[in-house]
Amino acid sequence: MINPYKLPPEGLRLNGTIERLALEGDVFLHDLTWSLFALASDGDVFLEVKGHAVWQGSCSRCLAPLERPLTVESQFLGSRDADLVGRGSHTLGSQDLDVVFLPEDNLDEEELVREQFELQAPMHPLCVEDCKGLCPHCGKNWNKGSCHCPPEVDLVPSALNKALAKALAGIKLDPES
Repeated sequence: MINPYKLPPEGLRLNGTIERLALEGDVFLHDLTWSLFALASDGDVFLEVKGHAVWQGSCSRCLAPLERPLTVESQFLGSRDADLVGRGSHTLGSQDLDVVFLPEDNLDEEELVREQFELQAPMHPLCVEDCKGLCPHCGKNWNKGSCHCPPEVDLVPSALNKALAKALAGIKLDPES
C-alpha cells in the first residue's frame, strides 16, 4: 500500500510479478510483470503503469481456448479535486492525461495494476479473425467443418425480397421483339 499524496520528491517506483491473476469468469492473466511509477504533482499524483502478461480465456464465438500476449503502458493523473476529475483530462507539461478520482489515503498498487490490465483485456476475443462460431442447434465448431443440422430458412420475406417481387411483377415481357 502506498499513500499517493505523501510521496518522496523523486517519486516512487515499484516493480512486481504475479504468477496468476484471476479476472472475470474463467479468464485470467499469467506471467504478469509490472512497474508502477508515482510522482507528486501540485497536490495530485502522476501515475504510470507498465507491464506484460499473457491473457488466457476463450474465443467469444467458438469458445476455443485462447492465449494472447498483453502489454500495458498507461499514464494518468490521480486527484481528489472534483473539478479536475469532472473535466476528465489535464495537461501536464506536453502530455494530455486522463484524470481519475483517488480519494483514498492509501492505494493498493497491485489492484491499480490489475485495473489497468483489465482495461486492456480484449472484450470479444476471437481465435481467428473470421471465426465461424458454433452451430446454435448442435454446438459443433463450424471452424472444424459443417454439421448435419438443416439450414435455417427465412420463411418471412424480407423487405428487399418484397420490393424485388413487386418490381418483377411490373415488368411486361414481349417475346415477339
